[in-house]
Amino acid sequence: MIGVDVVYIPRVEKILARRREAFLRYISEGNEYEGLRKKTAAGIAARFAAKEAMAKALGTGIARAGLKNLKVRYTAAGAPYGVWKDRLFALSLSHEKDYAVAVARLRNRTVPRIDPEMARLLPAIHTDDHKGDRGKVLVIGGSLGMYGSAEFSARAALRAGCGLSYLAVPDACMRDFALRAREVIVKGQSDFSILNEADAVAIGPGMGRDESAGALLASVLSKDVPMVVDADGLYHLAQARPAEKRDDRIYTPHAAEAARLIDRDSRWVAAHPESAADLFLARYGGILVLKGPRTLIAREGERAVNATGNPGMATAGSGDVLTGIITSFLAQGADGFTACRLGVYMHGLAGDVAARHKGMRSLIASDIIEYLPEAFGLSEADSGVESHT
Repeated sequence: MIGVDVVYIPRVEKILARRREAFLRYISEGNEYEGLRKKTAAGIAARFAAKEAMAKALGTGIARAGLKNLKVRYTAAGAPYGVWKDRLFALSLSHEKDYAVAVARLRNRTVPRIDPEMARLLPAIHTDDHKGDRGKVLVIGGSLGMYGSAEFSARAALRAGCGLSYLAVPDACMRDFALRAREVIVKGQSDFSILNEADAVAIGPGMGRDESAGALLASVLSKDVPMVVDADGLYHLAQARPAEKRDDRIYTPHAAEAARLIDRDSRWVAAHPESAADLFLARYGGILVLKGPRTLIAREGERAVNATGNPGMATAGSGDVLTGIITSFLAQGADGFTACRLGVYMHGLAGDVAARHKGMRSLIASDIIEYLPEAFGLSEADSGVESHT
């Protein structure tokens, strides 16, 4: 079904001149309302036309569909699309001189939805926040020739909402990393003063398996800061087990990494995730994120299984993206178990959104980062924006 609508822009200008706020609240709410407040009359007219066009494509009319329930959103590439409940629309918006025109085509595919419980758990964003209030993440990793993993983690942390993301790499690699990750603050591992300022730390992605990396892990594990241990960090953890179990440590192995850590076969771990979790927690404590088709999050006395995600996410770097997202939620103030549940859930949801645009076969790790904003945008509850009033 296709719907088309044309709006006369001068008519909208007159309405806005008389009662702008009332009109915007009549047609929108939440994030959409905040975005419309910044738009010109032409942009607002195009948005109104889009909602009318979607209602026509539905065949219900505006009264039944509800203007506020007809949402206009944008992909990571900036293309508009429409959402009504779980229905998805392809949209074309334009304006020429005095007219705004919208065409809406109802698509066969439905839109993913954020679980309301997960939406409520997302860290709030306050209107008077500055970047220091949103959490500082430190990713420790990277090595010569292994640039992607640590970069993915640091960039994913920013996309998941933290205010600052630092990346500590070997001094010899600093220039290369600084050129690759422009929003990330790159530091050399010879200067670890930032470790004392970080709200949460991720260690392991791309750090290598030589003795110096193992010594670095042992030194960092002694620090009193919430921490995610992943990838090569897990390799070194298996070689030299920590002297004490810490509740604020998060470990994110896949089946093969977990098998090494608990002296079992990877096929056994994949077939018996709950038993594997029991063995792991008895040995290491903390929180286990056992990655797989249905990722298990476990700590002593509590379990959760994730339902988002798709087979296309079985690709290089996907786990590094997950590490960055979990660490970001930690830095924003979530407790460890909540950060893991949210991180795994949003990682999978972003992968589902990315697969809708790219297809599962072609999905790569950077697509998951690219579509995180759209995944967060699937719920108006994700913003938690507080008003001064």
